[in-house]
Amino acid sequence: MKFNLRKFAGLSLAGFALAAGISAHAGDKALLDALVENNVLTRAQADEIRGKAPTLVTPNRGIVTELKIRGRIQGQFAYADGSNSNTAAAATDYSTMEIRRTRLGVQGRIFDDWRFMVEANVLSTTDLDGAVLTYAANPEAQFTVGKAKPRFGHEENTSSASILTMERSRLTGLFNGGKPIGVRVHGAVDNFSYYAGLFNGASTSTSRMGSGNDSYLWNASVGYNMSPVRLRLDYLHSTKASGYYRFEDAFAFSAHYNADQFDLRAELMRGSDHASNKIRGWYVMPSYFFTPGKLQGVLRYEQVKGDAGVNLGANRYAADVPGIYRSGNRYNALYAGINYYISGDNLKLMAGIERAENYNDAVDPEPKGKTTTLISGVRMQF
Repeated sequence: MKFNLRKFAGLSLAGFALAAGISAHAGDKALLDALVENNVLTRAQADEIRGKAPTLVTPNRGIVTELKIRGRIQGQFAYADGSNSNTAAAATDYSTMEIRRTRLGVQGRIFDDWRFMVEANVLSTTDLDGAVLTYAANPEAQFTVGKAKPRFGHEENTSSASILTMERSRLTGLFNGGKPIGVRVHGAVDNFSYYAGLFNGASTSTSRMGSGNDSYLWNASVGYNMSPVRLRLDYLHSTKASGYYRFEDAFAFSAHYNADQFDLRAELMRGSDHASNKIRGWYVMPSYFFTPGKLQGVLRYEQVKGDAGVNLGANRYAADVPGIYRSGNRYNALYAGINYYISGDNLKLMAGIERAENYNDAVDPEPKGKTTTLISGVRMQF
């Protein structure tokens, strides 16, 4: 057999290109076309190489040294059955199948020392969910500007892609600080971490991020990591009652313990509004991996109490039950769930049941609403 040096060299080049994951930009296309024209590759072989090539995202400016696409899709089904006592209304049931979250964004690095992230909700309408720019040259003192959550509450500051229950607790929902625009200084020294921020307290909507600054939020947080235990104390202050945040002063103390397959999270919150009405509550959430990294069981019990006349509302799906009583100043709930991790938090199946109760202890006899919610879903991030 006659040895064809040119064809051997061409096939070697094509093989190296395929093994390295040759990209589908203009230069690679020209190379493959040239190999086809010189009878080194067939058109079918060239098309196969293109089909196996990774897609490269090229920054529009050279100052971007790293660029990644990010996003999440979360779908879930829920059924809630309700009942009332000592009220005139009769509660029924409610069910829904929904896309809970669909987000798409980018993150990356500029000049090595700057980090950025932009992410939008892209469901029925598109709106900005978060956008931050961080100067991260020194881990002991970093500076961030943009639209993101204040550092308040362990569960609230855990990504929806990583929370252990289908929905966050009612306690966390009551103290939720939203995603306003603001500036933050934060960092860590040895086992200690700190955080201080100033935010627009008038609104969290995209259209008002930089205007209507008649109210501000002050945020401070300190943490201590003495592995396997992490402790944190958060504070959030709203300067005016006209702002969007419910409380004038709010405190959250959280503890997180993790060892092998066991995890325990607990949190205590207390807040007072501008009329001196107070809400306080706590939750405890143990979890355990029955199969390491795969099958996990989780429990969460919470209690919330408000002053007389304070309305605590109900959890996400119980609030939609027709006729349910949800105006009490007391709330407690027990959640039991199971999670199966196909690829960690990147792809997992979740299911749980929650029994919740609203009642008003300032009225005799106590009006009361009870709901049992079954919920399941799939969560994916990339």
